[in-house]
Amino acid sequence: MTAIATVRALITPLIPQASDIQVDRLLIEVARDFCDVTRAWKRTHTGLTITAGTLEVTLAPPTDGELVDVVKASLDGNPSMIKATQAQLDQLHPGWRENAATPGYVMLSDENLNEILVAPLPSATYTSVFRVRAAYKPVLGATTLDDILVSKHSDALVEGTLGKLFIIPGAPWNDNALGAYYTSLYEEKRNAAKQTSADGRMTGVARKVRYGGI
Repeated sequence: MTAIATVRALITPLIPQASDIQVDRLLIEVARDFCDVTRAWKRTHTGLTITAGTLEVTLAPPTDGELVDVVKASLDGNPSMIKATQAQLDQLHPGWRENAATPGYVMLSDENLNEILVAPLPSATYTSVFRVRAAYKPVLGATTLDDILVSKHSDALVEGTLGKLFIIPGAPWNDNALGAYYTSLYEEKRNAAKQTSADGRMTGVARKVRYGGI
């Protein structure tokens, strides 16, 4: 993990009047947005166990990270698990919480951070054969950032933070034009990273689209 101060050192020479607290707060805000949009910070969890009669599986997040999404999941070597929401499963399989079978779906928990659900209700225990590729973002109080995130995307994080710093109302360094400039650079890099990261994401539940009011 890379200390926030390491990335801050790339920002403060351009706005030396900004306090460390201001820079760090906005840097974390930008990093959270970047990871929310791009799913760029990923970790693979192997050897997970699914317990019969239990929907919940808890993931151990990396340092200073909180769960954003499940990128891929496989059970006992079968990579075809489908990502869904609880609302989607309520429509497709209304009894998924009670009718036990082999889990084929995975989703985020609505109740607990860093917890996922498998569905339908597991009919058996699967020991150390559940594998999850998960995406994370920094927690609000993070003091470190993922090494790979910083290595690959430090330019975007710096530009995004500068974009926010330059538009702080009343700040001695306020420059809305520069803020817009750096924000556009950040958004361009963020969107490019989103496209790159999208490759290989797991299949989700197919959505039904209606045309012409039918």
